[in-house]
Amino acid sequence: MSYRRIHFLISAHGSPTSLAAIDFACGFAQGIGAALDVSLPQVDVKAPQNWIAGKMMAGIAKDIEDTISAKRTELKEYLKQKCEAAGVGLSISSVTIDWPGGAPSLATLGRTSDLCLLGLTRSPVADIAEVEPWLFSTGRPCLLYPDTRTEAYSMDTAVIAWDMSRSAARAVGDALPLLKGAKSVQVLVGRGEKAIESSRPAASLVSYLSAHGISAAVDEFDVSGQKIGDALLARATHHKADLLVMGAFGHSRLREFVLGGATRRILDASSIPLLMSH
Repeated sequence: MSYRRIHFLISAHGSPTSLAAIDFACGFAQGIGAALDVSLPQVDVKAPQNWIAGKMMAGIAKDIEDTISAKRTELKEYLKQKCEAAGVGLSISSVTIDWPGGAPSLATLGRTSDLCLLGLTRSPVADIAEVEPWLFSTGRPCLLYPDTRTEAYSMDTAVIAWDMSRSAARAVGDALPLLKGAKSVQVLVGRGEKAIESSRPAASLVSYLSAHGISAAVDEFDVSGQKIGDALLARATHHKADLLVMGAFGHSRLREFVLGGATRRILDASSIPLLMSH
């Protein structure tokens, strides 16, 4: 199994995708021999329907569209240059979305890819909820790159957050192509946060990874009153991880998925690229 088609979402509005995320995407695709299928949507800014308010806002809407369009052009040209220099295959989907709103429908574009790649913004206007449709409705694993990170693509050390859950098992299976390429793999097991029905919860996972030619060590640690998300990030940082693999937990609320506490905390605070599956 290998990744051949990576869907990369680039946003030019709200919290625009960082140039560092584009650098990472190109380095990642080059490193694993994959092509990038990119959605870089054009934005149609909607003015209010009320006649008076709409007339007043029409000019403002046009200015916003022009600003977004200029940013879109900047990101598109930068992407093309980086892919050409790296020898990475590139295709860009033509799609228009209404703004505000419209973003969740883009997640369907990722369903025919091996992996979805998104920048994880840390600006004051960033909305983590924009990530939720990709995690919970594409049916594909998502690789999230924090834009606070500046390091070039590397896959020396990967860590796995393991609690024997369905979503964690799914994430490990989805991450196999990357785990096989890592020089070091650590299985992180936090004790004390919730009951785990095994005295050796990582044993079967280590055996499974070994069957795929992956040698993994186990790091069991005491959560000691910390929130599990903070504890996992601390251990991942201790191991100087280049990737954190974990299941994305969410619960349904009127057909919408809402992020679980640990998932939300890690999305909010991680400076390490995340591979998440649900």
